[in-house]
Amino acid sequence: MTTFSSAADALRFLTGSNATVTLDFEATGRHFTLKIAKPWNRDDNCRDHDAKIFFVNELTGDPNDDDFRNFVGFFFADTKKLMQSKKARAAGTPPCDAFKALAWVMRQLSADVLPEGVAIHHSDHCCRCGRTITHPDSLARGIGPECIKHFS
Repeated sequence: MTTFSSAADALRFLTGSNATVTLDFEATGRHFTLKIAKPWNRDDNCRDHDAKIFFVNELTGDPNDDDFRNFVGFFFADTKKLMQSKKARAAGTPPCDAFKALAWVMRQLSADVLPEGVAIHHSDHCCRCGRTITHPDSLARGIGPECIKHFS
């Protein structure tokens, strides 16, 4: 796993279309592994890179189990403010710990602050296309050399 050294690189990675990230909180020893992805475009059989919404799932346990992914919430590209589903809000369901952790980290990163005491790791796969990254410069960003061209 690779850890980000700048808030801009971490935020770019989280909003890349298909990111898997682990937030490791040193003070508490807790960590959360999250999949942050844009919706699937069934017509083109790939991620809808133009979509403005990101869905967030916490990855827990065994990938072969039905409950491997737990829906955490969603956010839009422009606000980057994490929200629960209407159903969860209407039921008065309190946000889970993964929701609270990511919401706090996103606020810090949006203010161009790399949060102290939190290691933000990525799994050495491009946040846009999902391919394995091997080049050191690309590893630092979490985005491959072809996909970085799609970011401003």
